[in-house]
Amino acid sequence: MNTDDSQPSPPVDLGEVVRVKKNPTLWVWIFPLLAAAAAGWFFYQEIESLGPTIEVTFEETPGIAEGKTRLTYRGVESGTVEAVTLDKELGGVVVKIRLKKFAAGLATRDTVFWIERPVFNLAEMTGIESIVVGNSIQASTPGGPPRTRFEGDSKPPLVSLKPGYFTVNLQGDDVPFLNKGAPVYHRGIKAGFVRSKSLDGSGDAVIELSLAPEFRSTVRTTSRFWSLPASRFTFGQHGFDIEIEGIDALVQGAISYDHFDREGMEASANLLFPILPTEFSARCSGTLLSVSFENGQGLLPGQTTVNYLGHPVGIVENVTVDPTTSTLAATLRLEPAHENLARADSIFRIVRPSVSLDGVTGLDTLLTGAYIALEPGSSDSLATTFQGASSDTTSAAAHAEGGLQITLRSDDIPGLGKGTPLLHKGIVAGTVLEKTLDPSGTPLLRAVINPAYQNIVTTQTRFWRFAATSVKAGPGVLEVELENLKSLIHGGISFDAFGAKGTPSEPGAEFRLYKTHAAAKAVSPPVRIQFKNGRGLVAWRTEVRYLGVPVGLVENVETGNGSVTATVRFDNGHETLRRKGSIYSVVRPNISLQGITGLETLVSGVYIECIPGDSTATTDFFVGRSTIESEEILHGGLTLKLTAPETPITAGAPIVYRGITVGRVVEKNLSSDSRSIVLTIIIDRQYAHLVRTTSRFWNSSGLKASLGILKFRIDAESVVSQGGRISLATPETSPLAPKAKSGASFELFSTPEPVWMKWNPSIPQN
Repeated sequence: MNTDDSQPSPPVDLGEVVRVKKNPTLWVWIFPLLAAAAAGWFFYQEIESLGPTIEVTFEETPGIAEGKTRLTYRGVESGTVEAVTLDKELGGVVVKIRLKKFAAGLATRDTVFWIERPVFNLAEMTGIESIVVGNSIQASTPGGPPRTRFEGDSKPPLVSLKPGYFTVNLQGDDVPFLNKGAPVYHRGIKAGFVRSKSLDGSGDAVIELSLAPEFRSTVRTTSRFWSLPASRFTFGQHGFDIEIEGIDALVQGAISYDHFDREGMEASANLLFPILPTEFSARCSGTLLSVSFENGQGLLPGQTTVNYLGHPVGIVENVTVDPTTSTLAATLRLEPAHENLARADSIFRIVRPSVSLDGVTGLDTLLTGAYIALEPGSSDSLATTFQGASSDTTSAAAHAEGGLQITLRSDDIPGLGKGTPLLHKGIVAGTVLEKTLDPSGTPLLRAVINPAYQNIVTTQTRFWRFAATSVKAGPGVLEVELENLKSLIHGGISFDAFGAKGTPSEPGAEFRLYKTHAAAKAVSPPVRIQFKNGRGLVAWRTEVRYLGVPVGLVENVETGNGSVTATVRFDNGHETLRRKGSIYSVVRPNISLQGITGLETLVSGVYIECIPGDSTATTDFFVGRSTIESEEILHGGLTLKLTAPETPITAGAPIVYRGITVGRVVEKNLSSDSRSIVLTIIIDRQYAHLVRTTSRFWNSSGLKASLGILKFRIDAESVVSQGGRISLATPETSPLAPKAKSGASFELFSTPEPVWMKWNPSIPQN
């Protein structure tokens, strides 16, 4: 066996090594080159898309930012703000804008630029997108030769006129509430909108309307335009109605128009029409009429109607006054269908609420206002000028015949005039014919008394005004009175005689017209009362009272020489109040440690209380008091004088007898020689018998203390008396000393003698 053949053969390498040449540089530069090519392309496209640069000047530029704010035309982004700077004078802002190439046409003379910002109100909400993306600059109406510098507007331009729309202009002294874009209606159908509101060269308001082409034929030369209110409120005898035209009219206002079947030619564009306040004013398009009135009270242009058989047929357009003739001219128009009522002998009469001897008329005008009643005449010819009449003219003239004519004079006559009734004991007995002034400027009323009542008027008759309503208030009383409907409309005058009957009045007699019934009743000769303090005294209002009952009135209040003098007159039958020694005191509210008095004056007002004197002689001058409390005056009493070198006692201090208050100090003065103090006191009438000629008075004010081995006592009773306290004691004698008389004088001791404290006499009241 051959062992060499069994050995394996070594492997033979049959492969061939092939070497490839590598070039990695080309793949590395492919992507950068592509990116550079794309950037170059985009840069070229950006440069190619840019248009010219323009500058727009604004007063202010809120929300405009460089590189962010866009210029928009018809909703398309047409440029970008490149810079925002102030002008050289610092009076405005210059905005530099780079336009897009496709928007290069905006760089022309007629282009308008403005800043679009959010607007929120009841009429419109615009620019809402600006809340999200910010304010933008808007452009519109390009055209004209090229331009690169512009003046921007602070507000958006007027609403653009839509294709086919035509323009109508309205003019008036003033225009109603209307917003741009407010609707325009024709017979309830929307025909267009308000394009603008402005003033013309003469200052009149002008409204520009844009109407749709299909409504071109509805605008005639005879068309009438009127403002359409957002809502109408009608109130009358049968209730009230509220009408609302629509939400758009409610928010923006509206205008309506029609030609009311009056044919005319088709109106050309931009024709000027007057704007009228109401539809009824628009319907009254007849011939202009002029009516003169002596009194035009209640006539309102655009509101006062002309009525025929109770139905409105015309309206007052204007009211003017002619100072040379003292007349008023009302310019009015009737509806075309009723123009034939303006005949040469027709009567135009103003109807107002009227009260006369015939009764009450024109009450419907309380709700509707005055109106002009038309009474057509029988003439065949028409007229344009008339002399008007008032509804009460005939009535006043009728009562002037056969009645007693008198004159009433007063410093002022508010609320009274022609037609005011004159009442006697609640019965209408006359009426006022005229209200005028005499040569000196004093108001006068010419009045007439019905023949059936003229014998009641005498030389002693007094006339006074009474209000339509009156309020009476007092302790436990609150009363409100309404005289009657006549006085509610015209006011009223009453008359009656007080005191002596007098002789029948002559025709043309003159009487004074008093302000109130209380003033008319005060018929006594005048009495003058002097006070140191006249606070609260008012002429023709402050009453004079006796025992709390009104018996007179203050006629005049004047100051002089450091005092106040009130002139008063008493009602008939109270002459006793003029006796010498009578006491007059002003009663006012008073709050002190002794209590609260005079509270009724908070309602009724300050008044003068009187205590008649004992003398039989009378006088017309008194010196009044200002510190006497009401309760002391009501009771009356014994008036005494207390003298002392000095004393802390003041007005209001009580007079005490055995611990009971029997009187008050009412005044504190110096004596005539100024060497002592004089206190005036009043002892209540029911305690006057306690004061005898031998009585003693002493100052019992202040604290008193006693100290013993087993007790300690302080008497502080007098501390509650703010002005101090005076004690009174009468000695035990048999018989008792005579009673003290009013005006008597006593000494005021500073301390009592021990024996005085022991006096305990029996003093009968008689």
